Amino acid sequence: MNSLPAISEPAGEIEKSPEAYLDGIENLPPTPVVLVKLIDLFRQPDVDVDDIVQLLRRDPALAMEVLRCCNNSFFGNGNTIKDVNEAVYRLGFHEVYEITVTLFGLRALTAPTAAPGFPAAELRRHSSIAAIAAGALARDTGLPEGIAFTTALLHDLGKLAFAIADPARYVALLDHCRLSGAAVSAVEQETFGFTHSELGAQLLRRWGMPEEVVLPVLGHASPAAPERTEPLRVLTQSASELANHLEAKSGGMFSATPEGKRLMEFFGLDPHDVDGWECMMRAKVKHLDSSEPL
Repeated sequence: MNSLPAISEPAGEIEKSPEAYLDGIENLPPTPVVLVKLIDLFRQPDVDVDDIVQLLRRDPALAMEVLRCCNNSFFGNGNTIKDVNEAVYRLGFHEVYEITVTLFGLRALTAPTAAPGFPAAELRRHSSIAAIAAGALARDTGLPEGIAFTTALLHDLGKLAFAIADPARYVALLDHCRLSGAAVSAVEQETFGFTHSELGAQLLRRWGMPEEVVLPVLGHASPAAPERTEPLRVLTQSASELANHLEAKSGGMFSATPEGKRLMEFFGLDPHDVDGWECMMRAKVKHLDSSEPL
């Protein structure tokens, strides 16, 4: 592989594990305690709505932002929602869950000033589209929709960690991959000794995220996760690839691509299923483009 000189020198990182590498990073996104607890509530079969409301009210700024999103043109239903309790009862836990996860996820994926040149806005947009796509595909394949949404939203978190730790080299790495067509994960492995999926999974473990989220993130860029998580890994990977396909604005359908064919083979889908998924996502992206950003 032809790497650029600016990124080919390991500078010691290649001897580190993802865990040790994270230990040396300052200004990592803080642990989203409310989000971790919300995911735990979401995984419970008989969740008490009052517990959800009380959790969201512990963060007044978050509660206000949830209400703003509930009332905007993308999430609202035309009637003003004035209280978190009303939002949960009127929209449903799942809708409020996705809004809250999105807010936390986009906060976590916001690069600090220490990462100049890093395409943070592009990363947040890609992650948002992938999350919506993953939730929709999970409904059609019988997988847990909320976990799929969360995993896809956070699947590229490791890229932000690399950008915070070593902004100049990582931006150069991304530029090299964009110009050469090289796979980002392959160049990360060569340069750092591990990939953004491994780094992101390790950070999620530090946050206390459940393994249902961590393991698909670990394996989304390569088959590194245990076999029991394979459906969510494939779904996360496919949602990310569809997001790339939509943003590339290519003329062909995703079902005709190698990635689309792998998706159909794994889940037993036909082109009509995948084409419908893509058309729905194109409408969602168009709606996102015309709505107030989160």
